[in-house]
Amino acid sequence: MKQEVLRYENIYCSEGNQTLLKGVCLRAFRGQICCAIIPNLIEKQNFLRLLNGSLKPDSGWIYWNGEKINSYRSQDQIQKQTAFIGKNRGIFSQLSVEENIFVANSKVFWWNRAASLCRMAPDLLKELDLSLPMSSKAHTLDYGKQKQIELLRAYISGRKLSVITDLEMFLSEDEMNGFFELSARLKEKGMTFLYVSGSDSDLWKHADEITIIKNGRSLSRFTPHHFIQSVSDQTITDTEDLQDLKLNPVISLTRYIKGGELLNILDTNSAECSHAISMLEGCRSITGKAMISNRSDTVFRSVLNEIVFIEARSLDEMIFTDMTIMDNFIFMFMQKKSGIQLKKSYQKLVKNMTEGIFTEKELGEKADKVSDECKLKLIYYRWIFLRPKILVCIKPFSSIDFQLRSLTINLLDEALKSGIAVILITNHITEAYTMKGKHLTALNGCLFTD
Repeated sequence: MKQEVLRYENIYCSEGNQTLLKGVCLRAFRGQICCAIIPNLIEKQNFLRLLNGSLKPDSGWIYWNGEKINSYRSQDQIQKQTAFIGKNRGIFSQLSVEENIFVANSKVFWWNRAASLCRMAPDLLKELDLSLPMSSKAHTLDYGKQKQIELLRAYISGRKLSVITDLEMFLSEDEMNGFFELSARLKEKGMTFLYVSGSDSDLWKHADEITIIKNGRSLSRFTPHHFIQSVSDQTITDTEDLQDLKLNPVISLTRYIKGGELLNILDTNSAECSHAISMLEGCRSITGKAMISNRSDTVFRSVLNEIVFIEARSLDEMIFTDMTIMDNFIFMFMQKKSGIQLKKSYQKLVKNMTEGIFTEKELGEKADKVSDECKLKLIYYRWIFLRPKILVCIKPFSSIDFQLRSLTINLLDEALKSGIAVILITNHITEAYTMKGKHLTALNGCLFTD
């Protein structure tokens, strides 16, 4: 049975008239790595203040080693058993590596014991299969090694929890890998880690459990290890559909995801989500070429296939800027049904369909002259009206402001209400959990589900 080290339940914190945390829930178990992803910098600092004790909760429950904490004094005991490793300098420059690890901690009070304590250095190196110049001055080592020293000090000091933050901003990829390798070894020794990150980066791959905190509250909690078995494991109910996904995206996806349902696909291996996109298109060679663009043949092919794409590009690149809003809609209808011409009867049809969505003035304006809100509505409603089987949105929240983000969520809800199956592809964990739905992960050419 897992031993719980720290748990926050429904924590609310405020300062003055401002509520800072609005229901934070988080847990960390002995011998595990927990990761808290908090995209907002201010919210991240507030959470760290909760951890270090400078921000006191107004309500909620805190558990330490399985027991409820009932007083501020008890919370102080948590801080004494917690190591904080971040961007601040955590070594003593004039001390050697071994002195930083064995002597420079709160449990050693007499410096004359330094020599006897440092004799344990070779055993520590052997135990953890490390190579550190123990007799060298700590400040002569690179930044990554200095952070390893802090981590070893926490281990030797018997700290129950190590809070790690901001390292991805200062360490190189090799230094991060070395730090994570040491964390994994210490995790096997029973240490508990809590990584607090402002972005998903690659931290989630090393975590046993991830909590996403946004707008002061915990949005979701999941375990990457339960992103489960590979497609070939034959252990999930929709295995055949997932295997077919690479061969026939329309047939297999319409069996795996029904109309009006949302599927999130997380592709952290590619900044452009090309791995996940290629699986949907069925062929890697056409990745990125079957997107919606100003070319009529691309649009036509997408409509016929009944799987359409909205790519992470500028709004002007996804509409016909030399046409009016009205003509943009009519042109799309022409691709679906042959024989439709630019006649007044079809203009009346568009007016009726877009009533309450666009004003008559907006319908008559050229697309490059209208507001970004109008452009975004055009991009989504032209597909909502055409009713494809599947609408694939690639990183829909990445490059837009807050106002357009809210509008995008509303437009996606409209697509779902109209019976269209919606697939969101992103390389950010926080985006993958913005809207509720099924979840898949594209990893090493395979799809995983949680």
